[in-house]
Amino acid sequence: MSLKVAIVLLACVGAIAAQHYYQQGHQQGHHEEEHYAPAHYEYAYDVHDDHTGDVHGQKESRKDHTTQGEYYLIDADGHKRTVTYHVDGKSGFIAQVHREPIKGYQAPQPQVHKVLAVPVQKAYYHH
Repeated sequence: MSLKVAIVLLACVGAIAAQHYYQQGHQQGHHEEEHYAPAHYEYAYDVHDDHTGDVHGQKESRKDHTTQGEYYLIDADGHKRTVTYHVDGKSGFIAQVHREPIKGYQAPQPQVHKVLAVPVQKAYYHH
């Protein structure tokens, strides 16, 4: 799963949640104070594709109004970029970025496939 696919997936989940929230508000017909259960989740994933060189991952956890997580990827120049972040209440998104070279890293080389040309014979038609 590429980072783009993960972002699109998270955007879709957010859109579905927003639609559900909107529909719930209209079904009640009047505004009441809404009560939610405390939010709590954890998730993590890692991708390591030797064919394309795509290496990245993320982990995140949330409890009530506190979210913390980390994601990493291998940049094209052979550095590992790690972003650690947290949100606590209304503090906003606070992130720290760390880059370090990977010893002995070699980017995957594009594979070249030879195609053999096969001579094509002309077709002759007789009337």
